[in-house]
Amino acid sequence: MPTPMISEQWPRHVLPIVRKEWYQKMLAVPSPILSLLGIDTSRASVEYSQGIGDFGLVPEYNSATAEGEPASIPYDSFNPLYEKTFTHKEYAKGVAIERKLWDDDQRGNIRRRAANLGLSFGTTIANHAASILNNAFSSSFLGGDGVALCHDAHPNRPSDTGTTFDNLGTTAFSYNAVVSTLQLGKRLTDDRGNPLPIIFDTLVVPIELEASAYEVTNAINKPTAAAAVNEANFVGSQGLRTLVDPYLTDSNNWFMVDSRQAAQHALWFWRVRPELTLDPASDYNLVSRYRGYMRYSFGWDDWRWVFGHQVTGGSA
Repeated sequence: MPTPMISEQWPRHVLPIVRKEWYQKMLAVPSPILSLLGIDTSRASVEYSQGIGDFGLVPEYNSATAEGEPASIPYDSFNPLYEKTFTHKEYAKGVAIERKLWDDDQRGNIRRRAANLGLSFGTTIANHAASILNNAFSSSFLGGDGVALCHDAHPNRPSDTGTTFDNLGTTAFSYNAVVSTLQLGKRLTDDRGNPLPIIFDTLVVPIELEASAYEVTNAINKPTAAAAVNEANFVGSQGLRTLVDPYLTDSNNWFMVDSRQAAQHALWFWRVRPELTLDPASDYNLVSRYRGYMRYSFGWDDWRWVFGHQVTGGSA
């Protein structure tokens, strides 16, 4: 004879349903900018990233001196750049399921509540990833060098603040603006003044610029009014990937990204990946509560991966 389900058991039967719907809905939320970040796992309460300069060019090596003595190898040292601290924050939210929904076989209602909670977690993650660019021009969100992510006066290094770099534009999105930004990236230098260069391979735009970005990157001919007949589309030959992020809040601002550099300098640390558990404080007789939790930090430790255009009419 089967054992009847007692009141203390029903929340545990609901848990797999809630967890599955929550997880699937959370993963279904698009987060294009998150795909650009270097994602890592942390085991500490805080992560530190110390920027280091480049070594410059490698000199020619001669195996012996004129006197026949072994030649010495020059051992270089790097210039310390700026340190960035990543402090993890906690995020939590739960959903309550009444016993009567289980008793009355209201599985659809249970799934919808769990899915809504998953959507909340997914959109939180996507919003935080997009906030790196949404706040790229704001003086309230500063990098280790003391200025915003996109700024016209990034100091070179702590020992050379007089030399500055610029990754801030104000030009509205257009074919010519994209060409100009590609060239600016290739002209960037490292902390010693050597060509870096930055190869922008990703175009990041809000929904409002999606159609324009498609025309610029996919037109066969140069998509400008002044273009001659059959004039080639240079931008189309560069293999640019376009990311349209629905969580970008400004309809005018746009960005170009070197995805290889972004994976190294735009960072996301998972201290605790999203999890869903049964709250032991639930009143098992009437209501069970399922709580989601995650803990992470994000940001950047160097600006040399992005060029941002804060267009007139956009917000800071």
